Order: sequence, then C-alpha cells, then structure tokens
Amino acid sequence: MSRFDYANYFAPIAPLAQALSESPDTFWEPTWRQLSRPHEYVLYLGCNVLRTTHLAESIVAVLGAMNVDFITVGGMRFCCGAAHGQAGDEKAGLRLAQHTLDKFAALRPKAVLTYCPTCNKRFDEQLAAGALRFDLPYLHTTQFIAERLDQLPARKAIRRRVGLHAHHGSARAREDAQRTLAILRSIPELDVVELPAGEEWGYTCSSFMTAKIGAERHGRMVADMFATAKDLRCDGLVAVYHSCYRELLRAEREHGLEWLNYIELLPTSLGLGPYPALYKKFVLDGDPEAAFAALAGRAAERGGDLKRLRHATQLHFGGKAPTPRGENSV
Repeated sequence: MSRFDYANYFAPIAPLAQALSESPDTFWEPTWRQLSRPHEYVLYLGCNVLRTTHLAESIVAVLGAMNVDFITVGGMRFCCGAAHGQAGDEKAGLRLAQHTLDKFAALRPKAVLTYCPTCNKRFDEQLAAGALRFDLPYLHTTQFIAERLDQLPARKAIRRRVGLHAHHGSARAREDAQRTLAILRSIPELDVVELPAGEEWGYTCSSFMTAKIGAERHGRMVADMFATAKDLRCDGLVAVYHSCYRELLRAEREHGLEWLNYIELLPTSLGLGPYPALYKKFVLDGDPEAAFAALAGRAAERGGDLKRLRHATQLHFGGKAPTPRGENSV
C-alpha cells in the first residue's frame, strides 16, 4: 500500500475552487436531478484543473456559447485513478476509474469530452490493456471545438502575437497542439507562432517531467522557449494544457512575457466573462495570507470551510502546490 498522502493532495482542491470561482455554484458537481436528465455530451474536467478554476469556467462558457447540450463533472466524485496508480495503489486506481466510466455510461451521452491530458492518457492506456471497460467515444475538448469552429459565435479581434507552447511527446499531444493552433487561428488578428516542441518535453508539463529532465536542464529549456518567443516578437506565450499553465506560471515574472492558456483567449474573443486568473495572481504575489484574506469573505458566503481554505492557500501560494511524484501529477 502506498504511503502517499491523498488527503493532503486532493483535499485542498475543493475549498480553493469554491473560493476562486466567479460562480457561487460548484458547477463541476452536478445535482442528482441534473444527472438524471439526458445530455448529449459529458464535459469531464478531472481534478486538478479546479485549482485554476477560471480555466474550467472558460471551457464551460465556450461550450455554452456553441449551444452544446452538456453536463459538467469533475473533482474526486469522478476520479480517473491516475494519482493512485502512480503512487502504487493500482487496484484502487482502476476501481475508481471504472466507477467513473460507469457513471458516464449511465448518462448515455453521444461522447465524453475530456479536458485533462492525464485523464486521457490514463484511459487510453488502461482501456488498451483491457484493465478498463468503456464503449462510448471520448475526445479532448480541443478536438471537439476545432471540428466545430462554425458553431462558435462571431469572434472579436485580438491584436496580439503569441507563441504556442505545445508538446510532441505523444501522438495525442501532437494532435491536441495542431487543434489548438486551428482554434487560436480562428480568432481575427491573433497571430500564433509555433514554438519548438521536442519530444524531450514529454506529453505535458509536470513535476515528474521536471525531475526526469533535471531541474537545471528544464530551467534552461523554459528560458530558451521564452527567449525564442521574444526573438519572434511575441508578446505572450500560450499553453495547450492546464498542467503546463500551472507548472510554468512563475516563468512569466522571471522572463517577462505573459503566460496564458489557450482557453483564456476564446472567451475574450467571444465577449464572455471575464474570468479573472486569480490563481495566477496569488501565485505571482507569493503571499498566502493576503490570498486567504482576499478569498475568505467569498468562501464564507458560499458556506466554505475557512480552516481548509487557509490550508489550501498556504499550500498553493506559499510555494509549489503538492503533486504526486509521478508523471500523472497534473
């Protein structure tokens, strides 16, 4: 049995998400009434994107603007089991993953739209190995949006030149990168430059990949990427995945170019939101007590546990957020 501290890893996510969200509702936790109504699609957020709640809110808003009939699920009630598998609790991880897939199947959607690259990787590998069972199609949100750009309302111009931070460490990552390019290039006047993305980066940014590459080498890779973007006259960099966004946030301050996730640009172009990047603000501020003070009132109004919120702000904004020691730590 693994000694990994699951409570310390997962417990801070919910109070942080509740306090950071612009919506007072925990939209990733549907009611039984919502679950009982048929929907064409399930939007599966996973767990960790809820740390950066504004990204989750953005993808929900974009799908809503496309008039997609979907239900949003995420958090520990719908766990893919990746952290458990990486920590050595494979039996528990598979049990959780199968339970989640069974709940998706019970909703009888046309397809499941995934958001997290690790959830995708987990399902891809375990379904191929026969360890999980699932008969419905599932596809990443970048694929769903890229194939339906005509369903997006008219987009306003964004006059910027940005570099795309993508991954080529797996076939799925390469496909997601190309789809993200198509999405971004559908925004008028947004100039998107493809930055070098060798296989050395892996399939996504994570604590595992940093350790595997070596912290010093990884730091040089990040610095080179920002330097290349500057040489190409970019005024910002855009990540495909929420894990990359979270892992490299501090590079914005160090290297002097704005660090974004692609899904932040779509709502801006569509006139949705705003969805302020509060997680980013508090990470860059580096003051967990100030973060707690800023969020406590909102959390209290929503019935949040302030003791748990204080613990979450200390973990996330006083240093690096806790992650499993494995490649699934996203």
